[in-house]
Amino acid sequence: MKAMAEKGFILLAVSLAFILFTGPANGDITVHSGDRIQKAIDSAAPGEIILVSSGSYNESLVVDKSLVLRGIDTGGGQPQVQSDEGPAIILLAKGVTIEGFAIKSQSSRMESAGILIQSNDNLIIDNLVHGCGNAGVVLSHAINNTILSNLIEGNGNEGMYLKNSSRNRLEGNRIRDNRYGLRLEDSHTNEIVGNLLQNNQFEAMYLQASHSNLIEGNLAEDNEVGLVMEKSRSNLVARNDIQGNEKGISLTSQESSIAVSTKGKGVFISYNATPSGAITPSNNTIYLNNLSNEANAYDDGLNRWDDGLIGNNYSDFNDPEEGCRGRTICATSYSIPGGPSIDEHPQASPIREPGLVSGRGGAFMQLSGTSFLPGGEMRLNYTTPAGIDAWLGLQSIALDEENLAQDLYLGENISGDILLTAPYMEGSFKLVMHDSNATAVISLPFNVSFPQISASPSSVLTCEKITVSFQGERGGEKDWIGMYRSESSNALSSQSLARRESGAVTFTAEEAGSYVFKLFATGESIPLASSNAVEVKADSGHKMVAEPSQVAAGGTVTVTYWGAAPASVIGMYGLTSPDKFDSGKRSTGGKSCGSMVWQLPSTPGQYDFRLFGDDVNRPILAYSNVVTVA
Repeated sequence: MKAMAEKGFILLAVSLAFILFTGPANGDITVHSGDRIQKAIDSAAPGEIILVSSGSYNESLVVDKSLVLRGIDTGGGQPQVQSDEGPAIILLAKGVTIEGFAIKSQSSRMESAGILIQSNDNLIIDNLVHGCGNAGVVLSHAINNTILSNLIEGNGNEGMYLKNSSRNRLEGNRIRDNRYGLRLEDSHTNEIVGNLLQNNQFEAMYLQASHSNLIEGNLAEDNEVGLVMEKSRSNLVARNDIQGNEKGISLTSQESSIAVSTKGKGVFISYNATPSGAITPSNNTIYLNNLSNEANAYDDGLNRWDDGLIGNNYSDFNDPEEGCRGRTICATSYSIPGGPSIDEHPQASPIREPGLVSGRGGAFMQLSGTSFLPGGEMRLNYTTPAGIDAWLGLQSIALDEENLAQDLYLGENISGDILLTAPYMEGSFKLVMHDSNATAVISLPFNVSFPQISASPSSVLTCEKITVSFQGERGGEKDWIGMYRSESSNALSSQSLARRESGAVTFTAEEAGSYVFKLFATGESIPLASSNAVEVKADSGHKMVAEPSQVAAGGTVTVTYWGAAPASVIGMYGLTSPDKFDSGKRSTGGKSCGSMVWQLPSTPGQYDFRLFGDDVNRPILAYSNVVTVA
């Protein structure tokens, strides 16, 4: 796999050299910094290519013929087209390509935009549209346009706005930090596929009176609202991840006189009812979406929440008690709050394994752990998605996702293994698999730290609980902590960490002495960390403790005892029962102290446990506290 990765870098270098040294093709028009792009547009013949060099171009471009406008980084970054009044670029002709520009319109007037498209069959690809006073990209009465792999961020209103526009494809765009993410009004049969909509102030996606659109494979997170659909019919919403919003999917059918608040929802679909207030089917189909929000679903209309075989995953309805187990369909249907709609086939919770992530197109990454030593080895197994040239990047979460190393080329639809070196500084990081436009496909978080464990309290009596806390653990499948006498290398007992990076486990020592605790990685004989010593002292007295002190009928308690004799037994009794009328009896097995679990009767009442010196004369040594069966 290493050779494959190196080959990828070589191919990239050869391709780059070809671009740099071949220069523009015969007949191409080149615009240099200080020239006017509009002059080149006016003089060009339809079908010509205009190459624009790095620089700042303060003009409002009107493209009224079929042309290719391609920004070329000649050392100063993407060429910047900026307009103080009106749109920065207006497309009036069909068959135009706009590629590789940084575009900005300062104007906040409603008709302004970074790019305004009023024609058909255009391609907008690999641009940065940012800081516009109004919208980033606007399509008005536009058909069959492709908006692909653009970064649209920090705009005053919509990142992208479609009005009376149909059969357009919006794919692989990053739409973030706008007032609104994506808005459709009276727009039909559009495809909204594989976009990232993040940190927009209000709605990530908002459809108004827009029908038969496909919304698939998008990630909408950390917006105030994920998706709003108002008076919209026959839309298909599938395979989207809508997470981190206050609410999930909400569909409403209300009289037009009733105001509908969309604040804080993940997906909000509204279809106004007839004047009589009758529920009107709007035939939106919502399935195979992952919804993880404070509240996930609401629908007071009639919509399909499954495709007949499978529905959606709801973070508030995917537990075993709801009939949801493993990767299967839940045994119980999910009634969508608000009305008669039902998801007949809700999905069980996706099984999330630490150190593993999967995503669209078959993308997959799995690390050998979730936490690593500074400079330690990290083994990564990966599969890149079909149809996407993928790269691997390393980012620091604490440093605002700053890239820490040169990206590694992985390729398209390839599986393999890579041996990586963890960062040398402690902190939280993530590996990001992304496309050539730096649009993330999947990301996998991990930590870098030195493991630490500590034991408390520092002094206990025999059989008293010792709590061993750990943090910075690597999260291996069979990592463990063992209890040792201070002078010994033999483990007396051990506890699995169950792939946790941090937490606590408990131990008890039946004999007096000094004990330490050691943390081991799977298959390793040298500990990653050792705890402080705990002094265990012998208890010469007799006592018993039953926990908890109140349980349900038939519940269980843990009974811990000290000072038992070699032939001791423990009996369970009704509170007022004589010693000879026990409700159960067990031997202590010759141990002087220890714990055992008891099941309480199903009859409500009060019970206690009694420690006897033997089972013949039954000399009483200790009573436990009272346990109430409610």
